[in-house]
Amino acid sequence: MYIRCSVAVSLGLLSRLPGLAQQPAQELVQHTIKSNLQYRLTRGDLPELSLGTEKAKTVEVTAGGEDLLKSCLSDSATWSKDSLLFRLAHTHPASIKSCRENSSPSIHAIFRRKLGEPLRAWVHLDGHGAQTSGSRIVHLGEFLYHKVRLQNNDQDRMFENLQRSYSSSLQPPPDPAVPFTGHQQFTLFTTKTFTRMQPYASSVFSSAFTQVFSPSDVWGQGSDRFTNHLVASFTQRLVTNGLQSAAAAALHEDLRYKPSLSGNVWKRTGHALLSTVVLDTPRGGDIAIANIVAAVGSGVIISTYHPGRDDLAHPGTYSLAGWNLVGFAQSNLWNEFKPDIKHLVRRKLLRRP
Repeated sequence: MYIRCSVAVSLGLLSRLPGLAQQPAQELVQHTIKSNLQYRLTRGDLPELSLGTEKAKTVEVTAGGEDLLKSCLSDSATWSKDSLLFRLAHTHPASIKSCRENSSPSIHAIFRRKLGEPLRAWVHLDGHGAQTSGSRIVHLGEFLYHKVRLQNNDQDRMFENLQRSYSSSLQPPPDPAVPFTGHQQFTLFTTKTFTRMQPYASSVFSSAFTQVFSPSDVWGQGSDRFTNHLVASFTQRLVTNGLQSAAAAALHEDLRYKPSLSGNVWKRTGHALLSTVVLDTPRGGDIAIANIVAAVGSGVIISTYHPGRDDLAHPGTYSLAGWNLVGFAQSNLWNEFKPDIKHLVRRKLLRRP
């Protein structure tokens, strides 16, 4: 109930913000799957390949496929073979072979040989390395990220990552930069839960709101009812943010909100909402697994220990998870437009009659 109310307030304030002029888009060189593959092959460490017509996600190898397959099967330092599990996303998973480079970005090669026909091979570039235990989650994140965005890999970013990988292999490795340190992660967690007034004020507001508008008596009566609501609200906040911070630390996801650089209010809104399901990582933008883990995990925990589990009005896991994601979106909208709202309020207050 509190989240619904606060979302309505946020959108109401948002609708009053003036749209700013859009910044002119810069013309950029458009890289493609094929051009990036050709750039990758210029290093000379792979068999010589001839590439055919580029399709939506792959480019067919017209010459050199046999040598590439031989390299995939014999050079374990460069390649890792995909198990059947990781071939299920392709057609004919049982009759193909596929392998990925261990480097990042990596060439993903798929081979199929029919009886009496020459070998056919297709290649494309992935943003991560081979399907190892350490990279399976980020591969899943990349896959879901593309489904959410309804698009394939960003080939311009892929080219930049290829350039970066080449330069780092030719130069002494610099000291690793940690954009989001453990201390910063802990500080962000405590800011959302303990050290600022906002978490306490939000829990009090939520408890007062449900005290007035929730007819269920499973929370008790009078002051006990308000206290139980307050404890439940704060506990949900603590559990949700704790799970989010732990998952983000494990997956190297950056929970800090990055404001949009656009001057258009609707583009800024879209950026804020998209940031709910996409987070920055050292590999670029990936699906926000930390947010999903926090939303669903908190939903499971709170639903299990929520009072009145036998009551028809008891919120289920999916309902709680959905509202947790709405809460993340609301937080992003507030962070995006907070400077504008503060400026608007300050200007109204300081305006002389």
